[in-house]
Amino acid sequence: MRIGKTAASALLAGALVATLSGCGSDGGTTDGDNAHGGGNAGKDSAPLESKITAPAAFDSAKGWEVKATWLPQGQPMPYAVSQKAGAIAYLDKTEQGYVLHIREASSGKLLSTSKPWKGPKLTEGQAGEQTGELAVPQIALIPGQEREYFALWARGEARQDELHEYKEVVSVAFYPVDASGEDMVPAGAGSAEAPDGEFDRPSAFPGPGGLVVTSYGGDSILVSPDGKVADTSDAKVTLNGEAVDPDYLMSFPGPKGLVTNGDDSIGGDGGFGADGGWQSTKVAPPGVEAVRKEENVGFGMQETPNGRIVGAVGDHVIANWLRTPEDMSAVHQLSTGAVQATAPCRTRDTEYDADIPSPKNLAEVAPALSPNGRFLVKGGNVFDLQTGKGTCTDSGEDAKQITLAAVGDDGTAYGVAGEDTPRTPVAVSAATGAATPLPEATTTPNAMVEGAGVFATYAGTDIMRLIVLDLK
Repeated sequence: MRIGKTAASALLAGALVATLSGCGSDGGTTDGDNAHGGGNAGKDSAPLESKITAPAAFDSAKGWEVKATWLPQGQPMPYAVSQKAGAIAYLDKTEQGYVLHIREASSGKLLSTSKPWKGPKLTEGQAGEQTGELAVPQIALIPGQEREYFALWARGEARQDELHEYKEVVSVAFYPVDASGEDMVPAGAGSAEAPDGEFDRPSAFPGPGGLVVTSYGGDSILVSPDGKVADTSDAKVTLNGEAVDPDYLMSFPGPKGLVTNGDDSIGGDGGFGADGGWQSTKVAPPGVEAVRKEENVGFGMQETPNGRIVGAVGDHVIANWLRTPEDMSAVHQLSTGAVQATAPCRTRDTEYDADIPSPKNLAEVAPALSPNGRFLVKGGNVFDLQTGKGTCTDSGEDAKQITLAAVGDDGTAYGVAGEDTPRTPVAVSAATGAATPLPEATTTPNAMVEGAGVFATYAGTDIMRLIVLDLK
């Protein structure tokens, strides 16, 4: 049985969860695709029309934007950012299908557009109104092993032919980030099919190896950029000499195998590692027990691998480690498990489910990297991967929970403080960990690219805009 969520009808403060509202349901367009340049925008760019109150580091008069009028109320915004290429991808909907647009982040110049792509048929639950089920395609950045891709994926149902019943699927099409021109075709495409006909609490995990779709029942299916579909349900992670099944809540497609958590049913954190590769018991941070020994009533002394993955971005995973007197969180390289930075506190889990993000659930804000790759934010923590040090911004008595969504090359991170609305926009220094409240009307960026910030906001209207503002 699916477990849906209440449909989102508003953005959380600071536009941490990007949703679109649209007045058109007949295959409308995303305005600005054929607009001429304005301000500092280049040829075939989308001129900046909206005015928002951004943090002081951004120039609210210089940049570009696109707006969408086709999405159902409350559905999440389909866009993704490649910081390496300095490109932003987003979706438009036409009568022929969904079209992927890729623009140069710095100027708004249109680099490429895809041929129309038709996702799978909506399930009965998705087709209903206000069900909380994801009904529009999404875009994820796939770092790849040699080339980056934008993965366009959608949840729905399909059947082999009229003689077969429908099965729930997640269909994926991979487009090279560096492609140019019109009528771009996928480099590969495939569908993860629910073995029992229907996914139970499905999750979608992007990583260098492609997109992994998992289900509560233990299903784990990898769709790679070449379109190959592989069942990874039998993947095994070796921890403390024993092979364990992957964690359906946290499994990432690494360059050489599935990176996932181990079994935590006997206490502790359970450990983590890569299928056929490294394991957490060999890559524990300094001062942390790789294997914990604990007395279990009725069973005597037991050994449990330490560590638990709570999120991933790019070629990095973030894990919590049990430690005395205070716990620790660490950033590990996805391909090798090597420790890259630590912070003297735990960090919150990210949820990767395939339902509509809830604006009330800040755990759904994914980890983020700075454009230069030096800084990483996760929950309320900021990690400096160059110095190896991390800061815990929301620690201390009565401190409000801080959730950071983006971080710049200067180490300034942006997000919100508090769990109840209205939330307070904040800026955080990676060097000191100090959080500074921003004016209440401030819209904080959802992502950063070199020289600019990416904002998803209504900008005082009833139509969501994707706005890119230059740094001053």
